[in-house]
Amino acid sequence: MRVFYTHGFGGSLAAQPEIDEVFPRRGHEVLRVRVPFHENPLALAARFATMTFGDFCRLIDETAASILDRARSFAPDEYAVIGDSLGGFISLVAAERDPRISHCVLLSSSGDIANAGLHLDRLLPGLGALGGALNPASGGGLRVQSHKAIGGASDFQADFDRVNTFAPERLLRVRRLLVICDRRDPVMPRDACVHLTGQIRGARAIFPCDHATHHTIGEQALERWVVPFLENRPLTLGDRLACLLGRGAP
Repeated sequence: MRVFYTHGFGGSLAAQPEIDEVFPRRGHEVLRVRVPFHENPLALAARFATMTFGDFCRLIDETAASILDRARSFAPDEYAVIGDSLGGFISLVAAERDPRISHCVLLSSSGDIANAGLHLDRLLPGLGALGGALNPASGGGLRVQSHKAIGGASDFQADFDRVNTFAPERLLRVRRLLVICDRRDPVMPRDACVHLTGQIRGARAIFPCDHATHHTIGEQALERWVVPFLENRPLTLGDRLACLLGRGAP
C-alpha cells in the first residue's frame, strides 16, 4: 500500500525517520509530504508571526489538495494517509475528500483544528500570541480566531469552513480512522481525540503513553498499533487488555 506521511509544525521531509523504518519493511511505500513554509526555521518563524487564521486554514487546505493531486497517478488504487500533529489535520482533510483513502492515521493529533489553536500556549508559552502578532489584519491572532471559529464567528470563517473536519457530511466519508496520542498531550487533548473518533463509525483512539508532552509517536507504537491497522488486522487480546488497563484506550 502507498502511504502519504505528512510532518508536523516545524518538521521537514526528514522528520520522524522511523516512518521509513517501519512501513517499507512491511511492504508499504512511503511518500513524504512537505508542508509549505518549512524550508528553514527562520522562514517558518517569520511566516508564523504574520499568519492569519485564514492563512493557517488555507495552508491545511492546499497541502491536503496537493496529496490528492499526487495520488491521481495511482488511479484506481487505494492508499493511506498518516499525519503527525499539524500533518494530522492535513491527512484528515484529505481523507474526507478522497474515497480512495482507505486508512487515515493521526499521530499526536486530535483532528480538531480550532481546539488545537486554543492550546498553542501549552506547547510553548506565548506561541498563541505570536501567531499573527505582526499582522494587523489577523484579528487578534490564531488563538482568538480559533475560539471565534468554534462559534461560527471568525473573521476567516469561510477559510475555516473549507477545512472544518467536523462537518457531518465530511465525517461520513472517512472510511477507517486511527488516532494515537499521549494520554495527557497538552495541545491535542484526550477529550478532543475521543470526540473525533466518536463521530466516525469504527474509529479508534489509543493512548499508549503518558508523558504529558506533545511529542512524536515512536517506532514501538507504530509497529504495535499502526501496522495492524493498515493491514486490517484486529487488536490482539493483549492489546485489548492494554486498552482496558489504561495503557491504551479504545
